[in-house]
Amino acid sequence: MQLSSVLSLLTVGTLAAAQASNNVTTGKLGDAQPVRNNPVIGEVWIAEFDSETVKGTFKAVAATIGINYTIDITGLPEENGPYNYHIHVRAVPENGTCADTGLHLDSYVRGQEPPCEASLPATCEVGDLSGKYGKVAGGHIQKEFHDPYTATNIIQLGYIGNRAVVFHDKSSARVACANIKKAPAPVTP
Repeated sequence: MQLSSVLSLLTVGTLAAAQASNNVTTGKLGDAQPVRNNPVIGEVWIAEFDSETVKGTFKAVAATIGINYTIDITGLPEENGPYNYHIHVRAVPENGTCADTGLHLDSYVRGQEPPCEASLPATCEVGDLSGKYGKVAGGHIQKEFHDPYTATNIIQLGYIGNRAVVFHDKSSARVACANIKKAPAPVTP
């Protein structure tokens, strides 16, 4: 066996042992990887909430690595919070039923248990944004964060296009959802 092969095996074995000793949950495909090839830096994707009670936007802007997010939403009752929010694998159907948005975006096959550890975001489900960046209380929500594991490039495992963002109340019920769509390019005169 060549020295490089032996070193590779030792490295893999050491990493596996370190992971096991830290009880870190990663997906069956490993940890999420930062996205470095979004097609257009600055491209904007928006989910618009416009129900009788919940109004506002969930904005995603492609960055050099991952996506910058801005949440500006009103109407989630504070008494039903704190709220989790996730990117789900399917878009909201025409009938508006949040229950039909499928599971969380989980590109690395991690699952929800044990819960995501915010200090180790690469080990979380890709779509578990509240697990990585904190739950929100309700009322008027204004929050900004950067996620390196989501993408606007369709070939990436963390692709957010044509999916839904869903807010869950403290009972885990899906209470608000909207489709993430590419915003039209600004018109230049």
